Amino acid sequence: MTLADVQQLMDDVSPLLYGFGLVVIVAETLYHVVRNIPRDVKSRRLGIYCGLLGFGVEGIVHATVALGILAWVYEHRFFEIGFVWWAWLLCFLVNDLMFYVSHRAQHEIRLLWAVHCVHHSAKHFDLTTGVRGSALGVFATFPFYAWIPLLGIHPVMFLIVDKLFKFYGLAYHTEFVRRLPEPLEAVLVTPSSHRVHHAVNPHYIDMNYGGAFIVFDRLFGTFVPEEEPCVYGLKKDWHSYNLWDAQVHEFRDIWRDVKSANSISHAIQYVVGPPGWSPPEWPTELQT
Repeated sequence: MTLADVQQLMDDVSPLLYGFGLVVIVAETLYHVVRNIPRDVKSRRLGIYCGLLGFGVEGIVHATVALGILAWVYEHRFFEIGFVWWAWLLCFLVNDLMFYVSHRAQHEIRLLWAVHCVHHSAKHFDLTTGVRGSALGVFATFPFYAWIPLLGIHPVMFLIVDKLFKFYGLAYHTEFVRRLPEPLEAVLVTPSSHRVHHAVNPHYIDMNYGGAFIVFDRLFGTFVPEEEPCVYGLKKDWHSYNLWDAQVHEFRDIWRDVKSANSISHAIQYVVGPPGWSPPEWPTELQT
C-alpha cells in the first residue's frame, strides 16, 4: 500500500463514518418515537449541537495545524515501517494506550476536566451523549498523540485510525445493548463497561477509561464491572440546555475558585489539581 492509496482510503472512509454516525442517531431517535420511550429532547438536541461544534473544530485543526505538526514529527521518525499490515495494528494499539492516558488525565487535571466534562454532562446515556463534546476537545487531547509519528507511523495513517477509533467509541454509548458475551466483555470496551464510566454512582466514578480495549483498565486497576443501575450526569449540580453554558461552565467555576484563593499555590491547585479539590482546613487551634 502506497501513500496515495492511504490518502484515497481516508477520502473514502471519512464520509462513510460521518454517514454512519448520522444514520444511527436518526435510527435511535425514530426508535424512541415509535416505542414512546421517555427522552429529554432538549438535552439530546444539545448533544448534537455540541457534537457538530466539537467535530467541526477538530476537523479544521486536524486538516491544518495538527497535520503540520504530525508531518514535522514524522520527519524525525526513529523507524521506517511504511504501510505494512502490522503498522496499522501498531497504530491502533498505541492510539488506544494514549486514549487511556489522555482520558485519565482529563479526569484528574481540572483544567482538562473543564473541557471533557461537556461529554459527561448529559443525564442520559445514548448516542447523542457519544457525540456530545467540547469545541476545545482537540486541544486537550492532541498533545498526548503528537509523538506517535516518531515510531514511523505516517500522519495520514494516524488520522484514519483516529477516525475509526472515535466512531467505535460512538457505538458503545447505548443502553439498548446490555452485555456482550463474556470473552468480549473481558477484552473490549463495551456498552456495559462504558456506562460505568459515565455514571456518578460513588464506586463507579473515575473508572473504565478505555477506548477500544478494557485491558489497560484491568492492568492499571481502574476497571469496575457494571453491577447496579447507573446514574448519569455530573457530580456537581449543573443542568442547562444552553450551548455556551455547556461549553464553559467549568471554566467559569475554575475562575471563581482562583479569584477566591488565599495563595498562589492554592490558585494553581484549583487549575491543575483534581476536580473537586479544595484547600485543607486549618486545625481548630490555629483558627483563633
